[in-house]
Amino acid sequence: MYFWQGHNITFSKDGFFEAINFIGDALNVNIWGFVIDAFEYGKVLPVEQKPKDFILRHSALPSSKLVLNEKPRDKGKFRWWEDKNASLKMYDAGANFNAKAKVDKKVLLEKLGYSGKQLLKWEAHYKKPSVLNKGEPLIVADLMNPEWERKVSKDLYHQYKRLIPMATIITPNNKSFLSTSDIVMQELLQLNQNEGKSLNEVKKMLYARINSISDEILSKADKDARKRQIKAILGRVQVSPQSQWDLSEKLSAVLNEIEPTEA
Repeated sequence: MYFWQGHNITFSKDGFFEAINFIGDALNVNIWGFVIDAFEYGKVLPVEQKPKDFILRHSALPSSKLVLNEKPRDKGKFRWWEDKNASLKMYDAGANFNAKAKVDKKVLLEKLGYSGKQLLKWEAHYKKPSVLNKGEPLIVADLMNPEWERKVSKDLYHQYKRLIPMATIITPNNKSFLSTSDIVMQELLQLNQNEGKSLNEVKKMLYARINSISDEILSKADKDARKRQIKAILGRVQVSPQSQWDLSEKLSAVLNEIEPTEA
């Protein structure tokens, strides 16, 4: 798409068809039958806050076995997670578009309804496309098949669910519930929840820490008192059932468009 239209913020089957035919004619080969070694598929999501606010608040589920990669120079605007089959990218689509696109950016963004909006892109780079095709090679012509688009759209959503958005701790309106110990506990709980630990697991971890302290320093009564304090503080922490950083609904909406033309 960069070759054919100067950017990849949008994708159309017509444009792809024309580009493949043009390249095939120029090389005098039938590209449609070529096996695909790797390809990318993604969606642009308009978001309410800066894309990096979302990017920095996602981590991989412990069970996903994904390895996080990022570069300091990207300053939170680009982060990716990978395993042997795929590289999953989340980045500031607007910044990427402005840096790379060789088109009239203002006109295109207005035409797409993106003007003035914050844009984030979720993208999967498939290193082994055959894993999506029951182990069989994927050829270029397959990408024009509507059934294939439905399959890869479904997988793009599945890949996103391998990540976990940062839990949202509800800030109390009453300052009596915002003591220094309350704030420390809120931060500790949020960090551990983002690693997949439940509130009960955090409580057990803190209890274990107390139990590890010598009885010569803290008596059983001292330890029990501190456990009661921890239980009381945890009881005041409220976690929202829905993370404000969760992109599931936004991604599902664009993947279920009647005529999906953006990728």
